[in-house]
Amino acid sequence: MKRLFSLIFCFVHTVVFSATYYVSPTGNDNNNGSLALPFRTITKAVSSSVAGDIIYLRGGVHVLTARISISKNGTATNRFRLLAYPGDARPVLDFSALSVSDANRGISLSGNYWHFYGFDIFKSGDNGLHISGDNNIIEFCSFYENADSGCQLSNGAANNQIINCDSYFNKDATDGDADGFAVKLDVGTGNSFKGCRAWQNSDDGWDGLLSSDYTGKPSTTYDSCWCFMNGYLKSGVASVGNGNGFKMGGGGTSSARKEHHATLTRCVAAFNRVKGFDQNNNAGSMILYNCIGYRNAPNYGMSNLNPYSPNVMILKNCISFSNTSSSNSFASAAVQEKNSWQSPFSASLSAASFLSVDSIGLRAPRNTNGSLPHINFLKLASGSNMIDGGVNVGLPFNGAAPDLGAFETAATVPVNLLSFEAIIKNEIVVLQWKTATELNNKGWEIEKVNLNSTNPFVWQKMGFVAGSKENNTVKSYAFDDKDVVNNQVYLFRLKQIDLDGTVKYSNVLTIKIGKTKNDDLSVYPNPVKSLTNIQFSIEATSKVQLMLFNQQGQMIKIISNEQLTPGIHNKQISLDNLPAGSYVLKLVTNKFTLTKEVIKQP
Repeated sequence: MKRLFSLIFCFVHTVVFSATYYVSPTGNDNNNGSLALPFRTITKAVSSSVAGDIIYLRGGVHVLTARISISKNGTATNRFRLLAYPGDARPVLDFSALSVSDANRGISLSGNYWHFYGFDIFKSGDNGLHISGDNNIIEFCSFYENADSGCQLSNGAANNQIINCDSYFNKDATDGDADGFAVKLDVGTGNSFKGCRAWQNSDDGWDGLLSSDYTGKPSTTYDSCWCFMNGYLKSGVASVGNGNGFKMGGGGTSSARKEHHATLTRCVAAFNRVKGFDQNNNAGSMILYNCIGYRNAPNYGMSNLNPYSPNVMILKNCISFSNTSSSNSFASAAVQEKNSWQSPFSASLSAASFLSVDSIGLRAPRNTNGSLPHINFLKLASGSNMIDGGVNVGLPFNGAAPDLGAFETAATVPVNLLSFEAIIKNEIVVLQWKTATELNNKGWEIEKVNLNSTNPFVWQKMGFVAGSKENNTVKSYAFDDKDVVNNQVYLFRLKQIDLDGTVKYSNVLTIKIGKTKNDDLSVYPNPVKSLTNIQFSIEATSKVQLMLFNQQGQMIKIISNEQLTPGIHNKQISLDNLPAGSYVLKLVTNKFTLTKEVIKQP
């Protein structure tokens, strides 16, 4: 079989070859799996692949008539990758042809070291995705209208990462036993959820119930996850399920309770039919930092016996607002510090404490990189005594101390610059930048240096662009510089000027003027200590995805995922938070794929 090879450079500078296969709703399993002749099924692509290979799902609806079982194992340095193809419509795996049955899960993943990215699993006859393998990454995927929990981890599944995923409208035959995410029964330890959402599932948003005969004591972490309106069906009618947001564990008898250790940071539970944060009868440690409960019944239900010693129940920097019935309850052994129901916050807590208590936006589309949408729901309003009112629990914060709740108030700046990039068209440099907020902004002076000139260290003013009078909308700006010469290297920066004369400079863009071929991906400087520039060319309008991978094959940064016009494009990224070593930059367009090694210096 013909194999399509792309180069990935390892830290020791040996070369690992990986094959790339493609799966399309219009493909054929008798094809060779190339971009031109794709396979029809994921099963065929999996059977053809080895550790380190990439399987791209082309966009559109993939109609499935049987469960997909994946048992092959990758390694920490050579993962299998099942990814949405950049530039296409989102792939949807449609299992609606399967009858409701425990045997009719959508995907059963018992293999280790897989990376799923960017597709949906719809209407399976049981779980949308069931994971029993270890060390897998499930990212930017959605699970909806399945006949049991959207995504379930059990049968010893350990050390899996579920990142930026959604699970909603899942409903079993009895309308009472389908969770958004289930980390339950005989699940292993070390599983984590980050940036995930669960809503309108017939049972719970997250369920950590353990089997009565299970002897394990797993630990699960949740960070920046939202669950809302669980215990309701897609129609909005109440289900017969439990209807909790985060059910942290439980199981066993009153004299032999199960221990499921749960750590939740910056999580939000809102509008769930019953409890927002539910202990059930969990005897494990339950640690909640900077969480929010809003309009649950109640927001926190955590008084069903104390955890087994030496396990702990800790709540710090948490908010509870507007229980719909009954009051919060906590075990007598619970350690509580700097929470909204404690002094001095409880006396002043009201709707005015928040920018918005309007839930519109909770289920808004995610950002292009899969991260949660930016909304004002339950973010603290200016003047609230909960800003800088918390205690340091190890999470990053602005100001003198952490805020209460899941959303840290941004540092006050006159202008929030979202991006600063450049494109070269017809030997003209077009600078482009965007802002999220502007306050007292007079505008920008555009400054340039020609590194090939006789005086390459003096910034020259090239022009001025006035700022906007709008404060809270995303605004786009552009400036054309026609005074450039081929085969020269230029530096550009923005000098932002406040109305009071205060100035602030942007990062510096480094631009090489000259022809760039489609097969050229430039990174400079390289090696890099902090900021580096990426330059590439496209000849026609194309969806472009620019990604950075570590040497374990894990995608650690999406630099760009957008439609770009023809020309030479310049992107700038910071590697400040990455350890020293070798990384792989990957560029995927509608027409070609390029890779480049990037070295981060200490």
